Amino acid sequence: MDLFEKASKAVQNVGENVVNSAKSVGNTIFSTLPEQKDLAGLKIQLNTVTNSLEAYYAQIGRRYMEYIKEYRTEAFDVNDILNEMSEKLKTKAELESEIEEKELEIKNAVLNREKQKAQEEFDRCKAKLENALTMDIITVDEYQEKLAKAQKKLDNFDILRKIELQYKMQIITKQEYEEKIKNVLGE
Repeated sequence: MDLFEKASKAVQNVGENVVNSAKSVGNTIFSTLPEQKDLAGLKIQLNTVTNSLEAYYAQIGRRYMEYIKEYRTEAFDVNDILNEMSEKLKTKAELESEIEEKELEIKNAVLNREKQKAQEEFDRCKAKLENALTMDIITVDEYQEKLAKAQKKLDNFDILRKIELQYKMQIITKQEYEEKIKNVLGE
């Protein structure tokens, strides 16, 4: 009977892991910004235009090879192909510009969400401290000290974010990361 209990627990753990993974994927998909979907569409369009331009370039190359192969004396002319390409080149430039704008929008939206999360974290910390002060669990001095520390963390959000990114990109070590954080927060 002990073997069956172990097997059922293992199956239950696997099931819970699958459910948690599915929830995580669902949250990731749900949190995808509409701008990211637009960006993906623009990149697909750009890829299509780029591929059609490659076909034009191949036509020019084939025509040049024929020109050389036949030892022609007249001027090499591909104006007809270049005229067809001009609209595609214009479209490509517009798409590249739109992609650049969308990427900037996404970057700003992510930054704004992170700033909002930092503000919400500060607000929760402040509410918790006010509650503790009201219940006489901490003193006014402790309240002010902890609130000032939380405020400093919020005020230095951009600097702390950059330090965290440096660490994630492995530009700095964990020790350097911790040292920089302490310096910014004045600990």
